[in-house]
This record gives sequence, C-alpha cells and structure tokens, in this order.
Amino acid sequence: MAWFKIETQKIQLKIFVKPNARQTKIVKIAEDELHIALHAKPQEGEANKALIEFLAEWLNIPKSQITLQHGNTSRHKTMVIPSSASVKKMIEEQK
Repeated sequence: MAWFKIETQKIQLKIFVKPNARQTKIVKIAEDELHIALHAKPQEGEANKALIEFLAEWLNIPKSQITLQHGNTSRHKTMVIPSSASVKKMIEEQK
C-alpha cells in the first residue's frame, strides 16, 4: 500500500512521526508511510499540532482543513486532507 490514498473528495496520508527531533522535516518516503521528524514533544498534543502545522505549510492549505483520523497517541498516524489538483500534484511529486 502507498503512503497516500487519493479519493474523490479527500486524500489520506499514512505518516510515521519522530517527535523530539532537531528540526521538523520529511525524513524518508517509504512504500507504506511518509516519515516526518517533528521538533515538538509528544506531550499534550504538541507533536500532533506541529504535524498539522507542517503539513499545512508544506501543502499550502489551511490547518483547519487537516484532520487527524487515526493515531492520536501513536507514532503511526492517518491524516485526511481535502482533495485538490494542487495538493494531488504536490503529493505525487514525492513518489
């Protein structure tokens, strides 16, 4: 399975996060997950907020359009974002 799934109205992203990193960045694109290092602690939702902020900036969409579907307390997360031509292009360029 790929790290993303494009549907008609939404795109699902499978992400593995590494909190407490020196900087927030994409570390690796694996077959099944996008690995992202986060410069945030895994406490009180800080890492989840940092992940949403990073994705919003990377994909150039508002934070309010990004939803954490699964993995609130896990390193393995499923994020949902709205499907648009620009977002599809950005994700597909990362293959």
